[in-house]
Amino acid sequence: MKNQKLKMSFLAEPVDVNYRGNVHGGKVMKWIDEIGYALAVQFSGKYCVTKFVDDIEFLKPISIGDLVKLKAEIIKTGVTSMRIKVVVSSKKLINNEKKKNCECFIVFVAIDKNGEKTTIAD
Repeated sequence: MKNQKLKMSFLAEPVDVNYRGNVHGGKVMKWIDEIGYALAVQFSGKYCVTKFVDDIEFLKPISIGDLVKLKAEIIKTGVTSMRIKVVVSSKKLINNEKKKNCECFIVFVAIDKNGEKTTIAD
């Protein structure tokens, strides 16, 4: 059976944050795209591109030194596409405070070497 879930974790670094010490929203969106891409390619067996991101909601900020966790899960597949739910959460390591930071849905499409849509591998 194909893997329909993927997790990533890492520490938020000083280069990730804005002048307030919170991770840039654009950086979070980059991480979402990266985990979505990795899961889509792993699942489909094909090169994939982002079609769109839907309902992204930033709930709480991520700070320098927080342990960031991303969880991605394929919730629907089509002939050439995959709809993926991504949840971003973080934890302060010193006091173990956990929070949900962001959630969204992202769609990836499998493409062939000519950049055309192609069916997902069986």
